[in-house]
Parts: sequence; C-alpha cells; structure tokens
Amino acid sequence: FSRFPPRELRVDMTVPELTSPMVVLGIGGSGKSLILRRMLALHKTANLDPHVDADVVPSVGVDINTFPIDKKRNMVCKEVGGAMMPLWPMYLKDCAGIVYVVDVSDSFQLGASAAALRHILSLPAIRGKPVLLVLNKSDAPCLVSMEDLEATFDIDSLREETRDTMVVIKTSALSGENIEKVLGWMKGIYGLV
Repeated sequence: FSRFPPRELRVDMTVPELTSPMVVLGIGGSGKSLILRRMLALHKTANLDPHVDADVVPSVGVDINTFPIDKKRNMVCKEVGGAMMPLWPMYLKDCAGIVYVVDVSDSFQLGASAAALRHILSLPAIRGKPVLLVLNKSDAPCLVSMEDLEATFDIDSLREETRDTMVVIKTSALSGENIEKVLGWMKGIYGLV
C-alpha cells in the first residue's frame, strides 16, 4: 500500500455544507457498518481504541449515522447497504462525497466490487466529488495480493478519472487500524480539521 501514498485534496475543491451527507457504499459484508460504528465511538470519546461491539449484521437499507460537531451542527453519513446497489445512484445527487469500502480478504467479491465502484464513479452526480477508497479487513489472515488489487481496481486510472479526488486508506474495522484516518478524511472534506 506504500504505492498509494496519501494525497492531499485539491485546493480548488469547494467545501460542502454539513447538510450534504457523506455516502458510504460497498458490497455486502465489506465492513461499512463496523467502520461507522468505530468512527462514531472514536468521534465521541477521542479514544483510538474504544470498546465497540463488533457483532454486526449486513445493512438491508439505509442507516443514517450522525456525528455531532457542535451544539448546532452535525456531520451525517448515509450507509446504503450492498443489497440496495441498484438504488445507490439516487443517494449520490446531493452527497458531499463517497466512502467506498472493499473487503480485501474476499477474492470472490473483488471483481464485483471493482465493477460497482467504476459504475458509481462514471455517474455525472459524482464528478468532481471526493472519493475515499477504504481497503478494509487488512488484518485478515488471507488477503488479496497487492498485484490482484491493482489489476482489478486499476487504482492509478481511477485516480486519473476522478481528477485526483480519490484517496486510498487501508483499514481494519475489527482492530480499529486507521479508522482515525477515515474520520479525519471525512472531517477534512467538510473543512473541520
């Protein structure tokens, strides 16, 4: 993953209002719910290793997570379940950006996940919006090789197509590895850091 160093967002990007939600997408079982649960606990406690119940069931709809910023403002994340993939485009129109979660331990779903991401990024509603590609479950015993990830997702071309608005972060929702970076990226999109 050192091949994908963190990149700063382009300076000419406009900062969205907090009323524009961040949309969290990914194939079923990729870890979206646990990542959001960890981020919410981190946001509330500022503890890098808060106790979080890791027992989650796949989302079958839209879960809305609210991150209080101050007494009057909230940062909102809409997690749209993998089963709702045909409806994903309708949640993207007014979003501030996308967090796309990939299970890097599931070689069987990798191609479908890459195809879904490419489709989403081809939609006019997404052009110019920031995208975070979260490579989750990085602590699993059997990981997809970096070569297979590169070949399947073609991350360099995705960055070109998104005009360098895409950032890649490797995480483990189970252990909490790099969850603070995901939360920091989201806050940065809203100009909160």
